[in-house]
Order: sequence, then C-alpha cells, then structure tokens
Amino acid sequence: MSILQLMKLLRYHFLTLSLFLFFVQVSAQGKKPLTGKEPAWATKNEYNYKDSRLDHEAEDGYFDIAYEQQVSLEQQSFFCRKSIKILTEAGIQNSSEISIDFDPSYQQLIFHSIRIIRGNTSINQLNLSKIKTIQQEKDLDSHLYNGSLSSVLFLEDVRKGDIIEYSYTIKGFNPIFKGKYASIYDMDFRVPVGCLYYKLIMPKDRRVFIKNNNTSIQPVISEKPGETVYEWKSEQVKALRIQDNIPSWYDPYSIVMVSEYKSWKEVNDWAMELFPVVNTVSPGLQKKIDEIKANYSTPEKQVVAALRFVQDDVRYLGIEMGESSHKPGSPDKIYSQRFGDCKDKSYLLCTILRLLGLESYPVLINTYAKKTMLNALPSARSFDHVTALLRLNGKEYWFDPTISFQRGPLDLIAYPDYECGLVIQPGTDDLTVINKKEPGMVSVKEVFDIPDMSGAATLTVISKYSGSFADDMRSSFSNSSAYEMQKTFRDYYANFYDHITADSIHTTDDENSGVFVTREYYTIEELWKLEGGVKKAAFDPYVIDGIIKRPKETRRKMPYKLVWPAKYREDVEINLPEEWSADQSFDKINNAAFTMTARFSHDGRRTIYLEYAYENLKDHVDSAELKTYMDGLAERDKEFSYVLSYDMNDQPLLTETPKGKRKSNTGYYLGFLLLLVIGGIVWWTQRR
Repeated sequence: MSILQLMKLLRYHFLTLSLFLFFVQVSAQGKKPLTGKEPAWATKNEYNYKDSRLDHEAEDGYFDIAYEQQVSLEQQSFFCRKSIKILTEAGIQNSSEISIDFDPSYQQLIFHSIRIIRGNTSINQLNLSKIKTIQQEKDLDSHLYNGSLSSVLFLEDVRKGDIIEYSYTIKGFNPIFKGKYASIYDMDFRVPVGCLYYKLIMPKDRRVFIKNNNTSIQPVISEKPGETVYEWKSEQVKALRIQDNIPSWYDPYSIVMVSEYKSWKEVNDWAMELFPVVNTVSPGLQKKIDEIKANYSTPEKQVVAALRFVQDDVRYLGIEMGESSHKPGSPDKIYSQRFGDCKDKSYLLCTILRLLGLESYPVLINTYAKKTMLNALPSARSFDHVTALLRLNGKEYWFDPTISFQRGPLDLIAYPDYECGLVIQPGTDDLTVINKKEPGMVSVKEVFDIPDMSGAATLTVISKYSGSFADDMRSSFSNSSAYEMQKTFRDYYANFYDHITADSIHTTDDENSGVFVTREYYTIEELWKLEGGVKKAAFDPYVIDGIIKRPKETRRKMPYKLVWPAKYREDVEINLPEEWSADQSFDKINNAAFTMTARFSHDGRRTIYLEYAYENLKDHVDSAELKTYMDGLAERDKEFSYVLSYDMNDQPLLTETPKGKRKSNTGYYLGFLLLLVIGGIVWWTQRR
C-alpha cells in the first residue's frame, strides 16, 4: 500500500468515526432525561434514616441507608432508589455527585426525585436545567464506542449529617434480547447497606428460574391480576471484606441469579440468529479467500493465513450501540472497513474458514467468570467476549482473533485460559469445557563475564519466548519503541544492580516456529560488594523471581491468584577471572501450586552454572494450600540464591593472580518485578 493510499484510508476511518460520534451527539440531544412521578407499580418503602448500627463499618465518609431495584417486564422499566447518609467531610466530597448511565438508542431516563433531607426539612434538588447529559465513552481507551450517555448532577450545599435520596426509572430493554430477561441481584457489597430491596414483576404467562450463590435468601412470591411478583429484602447487610489478589473467577459475594432462559440450548438458538452461516460474500472478500487458497497448499497453512489476516490486518475497534452490543456486523462490512470488535473479527474468521471448506464456529466466552460459568443459570447476558473454534482432521483448534502478532504453526498457536464457552452451532445444549493447554514457555540465559575483581562485569541476556509469551513480547515491541523497551529491560535488572548500563537490545522473530528472541547487553560497574573485608556477588533467578507472587494477607479464606500461565527456564552462567572452588547441589520444591528446581554446578575451573526451572501448576492457591505455598517460597529464599565470596584478608585486591579464599554461599533474596506481563497488559487492553 502506498503512502497516499494509506493516508486516504486513515482519512476514511477518521471520517467514519467522526460521523458516528456526531450522530451519537445529535441522538443525545433528543434523549435528555425527563422528570415524572414514580411508577405506580413500584413499591414505596419507608426507611429509618436515624439507624446508625452500621455507621462504624462505612467507608469514604458516607453510609448507604438503602438501595433498591424494581423491574417491570411488562413495562420494560427499571426503577431505582438510593439513600445515602453523609457522615464526615470526606463523605461530602465523595457522594455529592449523582451520575446515571443509559443507552439513548433504546432507553429513556426519567428522574422522579432528588432531595437532601436535613433534620425535618426536605430540600428539593431536582432541576433539569442543572443536570448535564454527556457522552463519556468510558471504554474509549479500549477502542470501544457504545454511545452511552451519563446524566450528571453536582449537588449544592451538601453538609455533614445530610441524607441524600434520589430515584429514577430507565425505560427500555435492549431489543437484541427479544424481551427475554436475565439479571443478577447483589446481596452484599464491599460497603455496608442498611436495607436492600429487589422486586421483579412478571406477566403470569412467563416463568423465571432462580439460583442463589453464597446466600440462602428466598423471594417472597405474591400473585396479582395478570402478574407474579418476586421480592427480596435484606436488612443490616454488613460489608464483605475482600482479601488481596483473588482470581477473577472467584466470586465471594452473595448473589441471586434470575433468568427466563430454560437452557443453554435456548441461548445457543438465540446466538445462531446473530451469527448466521454465510455462503456468499462480496467480490473483495471472495478474492481474499481465493488468494489464500491459491497461495497455501494445505488446510493447516490456509488456516494460519486466514487467522493472521483477521488478527493483524483487521484492527480492533467496536461501535456497540443497542443491538450492536451483541450482534456482529456482516463479514463483508468488517472486511471492507477493516475494523471490528471480538464478535466481528470472530464472525469474519469463521466465515473465511467455512468458505475454505473447513468447519468453524463462534464461541461465546466469559473472560472473568471462566469455569464458574458451569454453575450459572443460562443467560444470553453472561458473555463478554467471542472467539472461534476450528475442527480439522479430528482435532479442535481454538483461536482468539483479537490477539495480534501470533506466529508459528497451527498446533502451537496459543489460546487464553478461558476454561469454558458456548459453541454456537446446531445441536449445542450446554457449555463446552475448553482444555487448551499453553504450548509455550520462556527460556532465559544470563551470562556474566567477570574480567577481574575490581567490580566491573558484562551481562548478556538471551531470552527465547514461545506460545503466548511470544505473543506478549511481540505486542510489547510493536507498541513501544526500541528505546522504551531497552529502558524497561534495564530498569528491571537495575533492581538487582545499582550501577548497570544498557548497551543494546536486539530481537529476532521466527514466523515459522513462532519463537521470539531478545538479546540484551549490559555493563555492570560494581558487581562485587565489600562487606567486612570480604567481596561478595549475589546471583538469583532474576526473571523467575519477577513472576513469583507473595500475598499481603497470609491468613486467608479466599484463594490467591498466581501468574498464569507461567513456565520458565533460567540459566545463569558465571565466567570468573580465575579458578574457583564452589559447592554443587540440586534442590527441588514441589507443591500443589508450583514446582521449582535449582541445580548449581561447576566446571572445575572458572565457570559456575546455575540452572533454574519454575512452573505454576494452576492459576491460584487455595486457602488450605497457602501454608505449603509460603513454606515453598521460604525454601526458595533460603536455598535458591547463590553468593560468591572473596576473602580480601587472604590476598590483596590488586594482586594479578590472587589465591585468596573462595567459597559458595546461599542467601540474599532479591525483589521481584512483573516484566513479562507488559505485553499481556497491552494485549488485554486491545482485546477488551
């Protein structure tokens, strides 16, 4: 593509996005909030504003007296009411702003009341002229445009001791769900709540399924003419304190799941209408498919070519208003505009593979809940991501088309550990467990060349990445300059050596094998540290230490999240200026969470070898396993570092061939950094 063509293409995309934002803004002008009376179907609850039993648990200077949600399926309306007590001056700062989000493409926001209760006085704050409706696009950094609006009011004259109370209704359900209802009612939070109230009004000819998690609360069910009413009420709800670094799939909160979907088959049937099989495509897309057929001789190579095209040539960008939140654009449209979000890119990839004569289907994924989806009620609202499945020669291949820069053969293409998903194909009636294992690892070799005992040394680091680790590194180098990456790598080793200079960094990328290699070169000015007449130099598994995680809270009831996947080999070679005697040993740590080995060896002359291997066996540590995990880390600290010592009392420092005392030792645990998640963070931001 010429520079002129590229400039034209960029101008086209900029114009497209500008027009989209313009029309959204025009739509926003016609969808400003209204005012009106509370709906007749909503229950009017009374609350004790003077109840202070949970005030001591409150955070940020305010306390939630009450929170309620009421839903009428017949009216397609959501009613909400909230009451807040200001406890301190900090509470004035943190809770004097009301912000309500809604989608103007199918929803209307109606405010009923906004008031400040001060003693026996009620001060009306509902003034539409002071409510600003803005388009914030909160997911803009993730390249997602959903057109949602926020109506914001900055309350005036809020004082300590005030009660802030407001209520509103949002009318309109997303038409993509065809009137089917599903939701989750939270029964506790990180903060205390005086009273929780949920109400669901259903037409009598419709049925809802209910399932609890971490709670035994049951609805009060009542019958009214033509309606069935479900009500949940909970008082004096204490705050749930969350321990640090829990896995995304672990949900310690109490929830009530409600859904009209009878089975996952019903969800699959709904999704099949969103992703219909396409047998005829535009001339442009057909030409691309024909090129893949002509240029690649085997199905495996054709699949890789199609995947790379969708991943690398169709950029990630989602415009997700209304039905577009779940319905993909047509493959012709996505191919033509060369951008799309996860559902668009996956639908395009599946279509290309099908027209190549292969079997491929979209897969609905929940990137946070993962395996816990297996215990959830069926719901079309349960998913936040779409990927693709290929069946070829009796094998299943899973792809995420939103990951860029994947290389290597078909069998070695990595797929995130999503654990389960809903495969959109005829006959699907349940979630599918995805047993896709990480095909890659990180192999690092660090070579220290020490010319003398003055303190200077050179360090050469050669790192080989495969699988998802290579994907992350390609993404990092593609999204950052060589200078930024060299600085990042240098800063990592600077945590071990104060006086280290980065000389250069080089990369090679083997597209056939998928292996990405970095070569780093450093100069260390003061390798040796003088302590009481003894010079010492400490060596560690530098990269491995960076991915080992330690909980802040060791008395836990909740699982602790580990870096996942994590499979590393790290070899440290120390070339000394003279012959050296050294201990040799082998140590191994093996528990339910990780395995780690260390082998220390010596060639009998001037070179010492430290060989480390580390692998996390799962993505978390259960609370019952934490002591064993911490014992393993303590053993790593005690046995897996290596220190060389040179006794200055036996031989002067400036002697050319010193014969002083030399020994090996253990100790010195050095801090850890998460260098290798840089690429993962970049990829995650793009994908989400």
